[in-house]
Amino acid sequence: AHHGKMAQEPPPWLDETFLASAILGEDGNKVTIVNYSTSPAVAAGNNYTSHLSRVRVEYIVDGSDHQSISLIIKAPITKGVMVEMTQGCNFFSKEPKIYSELLPQLNRKLGEEFGTKCFNCSVENVLVLKDLNKEGFIMCDRYNQLDYSHCECVFKTLAKFHASSVACYRDNPDLINAVGEDFMSKSSNITKEEMEFWLKSCVKTVVEIVSGIDECRPAAEMFLRRVDDANIAESVEKVSNPKKKGLNVLNHGDLWINNILFKHADSGDVVDVKFVDFQLAKFASPLVDLLYFMWTSANQDVREDRQQELYDVYLRTLNDSLEQLGCPERLSQDEFRQDITAAADWAIAVICSTLPMMVCDADNILDMEEVTREDFTSTQPNETIRKMHSGKYYRTLLPNLMRQFYDWISLANKS
Repeated sequence: AHHGKMAQEPPPWLDETFLASAILGEDGNKVTIVNYSTSPAVAAGNNYTSHLSRVRVEYIVDGSDHQSISLIIKAPITKGVMVEMTQGCNFFSKEPKIYSELLPQLNRKLGEEFGTKCFNCSVENVLVLKDLNKEGFIMCDRYNQLDYSHCECVFKTLAKFHASSVACYRDNPDLINAVGEDFMSKSSNITKEEMEFWLKSCVKTVVEIVSGIDECRPAAEMFLRRVDDANIAESVEKVSNPKKKGLNVLNHGDLWINNILFKHADSGDVVDVKFVDFQLAKFASPLVDLLYFMWTSANQDVREDRQQELYDVYLRTLNDSLEQLGCPERLSQDEFRQDITAAADWAIAVICSTLPMMVCDADNILDMEEVTREDFTSTQPNETIRKMHSGKYYRTLLPNLMRQFYDWISLANKS
């Protein structure tokens, strides 16, 4: 590990019995584990609220030939402010419920497999997942961001995911409400004031970074105006919860390049996409996913010239899918535009407080187990926030991103 830490030790419960019971879930026959090996599934800095291990298992079912399988085991982190913030609000039990109960229902709606398969698991809040790498799915590079064809594939699949969740909500509103509850709104362990301090500090730090860059001045002024005029934490919370009227969907909630796996043809064309990491799912306006993805994962050219095209693809696919599912709901151009305006602060919060962690330099990784509560309560940008925003890559990305955001939101507000 490049930030002075030893690689994670495999957890004590990860043994042959655990693996045999996971694989057994398939057909109920006796499984004998021949051998297994574990390695970290992602490099440090690629995952903030869990430890991911890849486990390669060789096994025999009822004396048959050797079989092998590669599994991803996802276990929650055990300390730090994330753990404190998530106490008492079922944060870590949401994703197992999504994999075991919701995804099978969503997948059936349009015959699309949105995520990977999950296996039986005997340890609470731990996930045992099929390793999609083995089927040719890969994660793209978060520093390169995604070109138009990758983004289009994501938006089409996302539209079907969202539409399927609307259909599912008709059958089983309790399930969607349960997995779609925004944990930040529910967490009594971090106050609105603390969240507001944190977001304001992040925005102010960002404005400081671009001070002196002429083309960023209108955006910087707008960001500061939003922070001074509005309670940005309240605004973010509002967008993360269901709209009183209009179309709500189950958002993935953390839809960025590291939580999306692509499969490519030999030609390099994208043929399939799968989503992973559903623990921040939110039942709310679809703009939660669309803006989060756009401002963290779409590349320079897409943000500059092709956003509208992507939103059109999304709307068309969403409404076609709703029709195919026999759902009367539709998302109109008008409602879509209103949602954009309502979600502008959400996008600012993502650019200023989420993106810096996503694209931090390899030698400057913020370890969520080391972030303390004090980092959320300081009124001035503190060490953690400064460190978080000091990445060279983030600082080169930022000026363009802010200019593009300003141009795009000004246009959206005019229309």
